[in-house]
Amino acid sequence: MNQLSRAGRPRPSLRSLLQQDQIAVAPGAYDMLSALLIEQAGFSCLYMTGNGQSASALGLPDLGMMSLSEMAERVRRTVATVGLPVIVDGDDGYGNLLMLQRAVREFEAAGAGAIQLEDQVSPKRCGHELGREVVPVEEMIARLRAATDARTSPDTLIIARTDARTGHGLGEAIRRGRIYAANGADVVFVESPESADEFREIARAIQTPLLANMVETSRSPYLTWH
Repeated sequence: MNQLSRAGRPRPSLRSLLQQDQIAVAPGAYDMLSALLIEQAGFSCLYMTGNGQSASALGLPDLGMMSLSEMAERVRRTVATVGLPVIVDGDDGYGNLLMLQRAVREFEAAGAGAIQLEDQVSPKRCGHELGREVVPVEEMIARLRAATDARTSPDTLIIARTDARTGHGLGEAIRRGRIYAANGADVVFVESPESADEFREIARAIQTPLLANMVETSRSPYLTWH
């Protein structure tokens, strides 16, 4: 799917960024103004954080309170504002598999370059809180297959996030990440590793593009990308 930026030029795809031999840094955008600032600062892509969008649009915490329609409208406005590829936080897919497929289609039609889906049970919780529960692996595989079936372009990436690290250990998180990569995920995101060594172990064990987030006051160490 060849999208045009505001300047009329083709919008770069996230897949093309992943083919480069460097880290793609995607600052979190919580509204259209922050998205503009990210673009003006020279970054190559941005991440529409569910936490930030919920806080800025609704004044509510990251508990899955923003509806699909509300998030899709924010995606449309952000894509119309900047010329960067946009990663969208799709939470747990907004319900059953049919709703998940609708979410993928809505976000893709709105211009999302990638859609992130997680293996938390519903209602979801912020990724750095304690007490998060994950669905069985088979259920997440079904989510990923539904998502890849729903997208209309292979350039729309599906990011699989696992929240297993905090409650089930790093080994289980890595096991899930490898399974998700083998079942349709273009990118794997192991949420909240607790040391730099854990980040290294994840990178060695999962041979697919990876996402890591740096969030202040989170369970993960705050690392530079240099």
